[in-house]
Amino acid sequence: MAIPQSENVLKKAIMACLSGIPIFAELDADQLNLISGRMHVQRLEAGDIVFNEGDPGNEVCFVVEGILDVLKLDNGRLEQKIAVKAPGGSIGEMAVIGNFSRTATVRARTDATLLTLSRDHFEQICQDHPVIGVRMLRAMARLLSLHLRDTSQELLEHLSPRD
Repeated sequence: MAIPQSENVLKKAIMACLSGIPIFAELDADQLNLISGRMHVQRLEAGDIVFNEGDPGNEVCFVVEGILDVLKLDNGRLEQKIAVKAPGGSIGEMAVIGNFSRTATVRARTDATLLTLSRDHFEQICQDHPVIGVRMLRAMARLLSLHLRDTSQELLEHLSPRD
């Protein structure tokens, strides 16, 4: 059965977007093609909430276009922006690696387009295509390690005595 032309165009566009995201950097065209079929496109308007801190997490999101603000809660209200995600960035990696709730609120600063991959689809990829799964997990581990390193440095700077 032939793939409808519009579906083929969408799949190629998703593949092009994925090729610019670090988590997929180690994947070849055939592997990106396989992943693209498991992605969902999500469009946001400025001000839309992607998810709230404490929400159950079940997907990782990749920014295709637009800007997202990552915000932390303090005493039940938004305190401050802790990160900004631009095209090529990702949010929610911990939700697909483990069954973790969201650690921050993410809000669209501008109109944005995301590609999302559910935990179920990610687990199926890991089971059916372990080489792809290992490459993606390795890239996520690198990314999370960099986030931890940055957070540790920020904590050290905050705790260091000032002259």
